[in-house]
Amino acid sequence: MRLCLIPLKITPRDVAANLAELERRLREVAPYRPDLVCLPECAFTGYLYEDADVTRFAEPIPGPTTERMGTLAREHKIFLCFGLLEVSDKNFFNSAVLLDRHGKILLHHRKICEHPPFTNGTTVHTIKTELGSLSVLICGDLFDEDAISQLDRSIDLLLVPMARSFDKRSPDIERWLREERQVYLDGVKAVSIMTAIVNALEVAEEDVSFGGALIVDRDGRLLAESLHGTDEALVYDLAKASKSSML
Repeated sequence: MRLCLIPLKITPRDVAANLAELERRLREVAPYRPDLVCLPECAFTGYLYEDADVTRFAEPIPGPTTERMGTLAREHKIFLCFGLLEVSDKNFFNSAVLLDRHGKILLHHRKICEHPPFTNGTTVHTIKTELGSLSVLICGDLFDEDAISQLDRSIDLLLVPMARSFDKRSPDIERWLREERQVYLDGVKAVSIMTAIVNALEVAEEDVSFGGALIVDRDGRLLAESLHGTDEALVYDLAKASKSSML
């Protein structure tokens, strides 16, 4: 499996511009012929939690965004994972979906470790694909007992979209290297599953999501990294355990 993590650079609430940026990035990574592309949590809106924002931007699944992403999955012949704000029966969820190469929804995960105005998800799913068996968690789910207790520890890859920021100063490379990165390595070691983590890179906001991406083996060893504070795409061949490429 050739995996591509894109720490998508976005302007919160500017969905049209953010979708255009994704299309540009997919063209950019196309020569690497990735099998699976994973994007961050709340990939096209930013992580929004005010009632007015959530009401404005949340949409059903399936819905307009999954349809558009399905078109891109078919065009680029990729599996595509991304986060979005969901509304269902007047409830709001912080969700992520995994599409196959034909744009079909394979997995639909609702974040379990969340706060109002969101409703918490309850279930972790696993899907067997031509790439292996896959599951999706969102950000803090990686450290949530209810979420990780449901994980099938025999799966081949766990995808973790994030929209993580630091308070006061974000990005903060010194803090990342001193304390935060190790937290994720230890979290992956605890679940003992090969894991891909990708964070949004926000602009024009305070306490912005700080970008970067990690691929970590089941023993908690860092295999490859897209640098903190950047939107460098991370391309990694899991089958051959090759060195990473960043662009």
